Amino acid sequence: MLESFKSYFLTNVGPFRTISFHTHKDPTVQTRKLTDLKATNPYLRMGTDVSDLEKSIKTVGLIAPLVISEDNVILAGARRYQALLNLGFTEAAVTVVDKGPLEKELVSIDENLVRKDLSKMEIESHLRRARAIYMELNPVVETPKAPDAPEVEVLPAEGFLNMVSEKTGLSPKQIHEAIKRDEMSSPIVKEARKNGELSLSQTNEIVKLSKDEQLHAIEHLKELPVREIKKFVKVAKAQGVEKAIHATPQEPFSKEYAEINAGLKKLLKKFKQLELEGIENSDLPEETQKLLAELRLVTTGTDASASFADESDYA
Repeated sequence: MLESFKSYFLTNVGPFRTISFHTHKDPTVQTRKLTDLKATNPYLRMGTDVSDLEKSIKTVGLIAPLVISEDNVILAGARRYQALLNLGFTEAAVTVVDKGPLEKELVSIDENLVRKDLSKMEIESHLRRARAIYMELNPVVETPKAPDAPEVEVLPAEGFLNMVSEKTGLSPKQIHEAIKRDEMSSPIVKEARKNGELSLSQTNEIVKLSKDEQLHAIEHLKELPVREIKKFVKVAKAQGVEKAIHATPQEPFSKEYAEINAGLKKLLKKFKQLELEGIENSDLPEETQKLLAELRLVTTGTDASASFADESDYA
């Protein structure tokens, strides 16, 4: 399926820079006045820092043309467009995509996916939409299976997953999970993530609940560590959300305690590794010794200059 999708794009859309499976043939490049181009595409990310790109254009010129629709709407290359304007250029090389709306949208999504400043939620949303377009452009006819055939988990649109994996460096399973997380998250969970009130680990457990259950329990779940959210989900599925809320009472600062425990476990592990190498506390850098002394003062109230040699202090 992947090869057929590559062939489809090369035949129907044409090669351009951001698609990872482009050919090395020179595309048909035209020239457009920058004032004629329209930056109205909702996928475009305008207003970002393009100073490095400006330096590159000054040095080697515009290597990759902008990608536009037949009516001059920019599909890919917003940062290049912005840099050219800042540098005082009046014209730019462009590749024109004269195809349907789905193909045009996929061009814009592809451009964004190779960027490094998208949030996790933006990546998830882009991947979900890209998969939907891919599957609409490449409908799959399901083959009937024998009644006694074993159940096997099949990742949807394997060709799509492999293509995006090659482009982004994410594994097909990670891509599948990201799309699934976006699909299963209720708007209120997405909002909580956006506001920094939920971690990715918390979200992975919460989305196992229905969207109605997420809405009902979100304020309670925000304050629970992952361990307690897992317990909540298990109880909720068996006895309902109200029972789960009573079974997982919020302890003050429980999230903070969980974070401290995780940090201290890592710290102990590092100390044990250093001990095996014959490294003593007195061998540690001065800054590290000061931080350890401050930690001892905060946790025990003893003199900040006290030694940390006794490992039992961390037990």
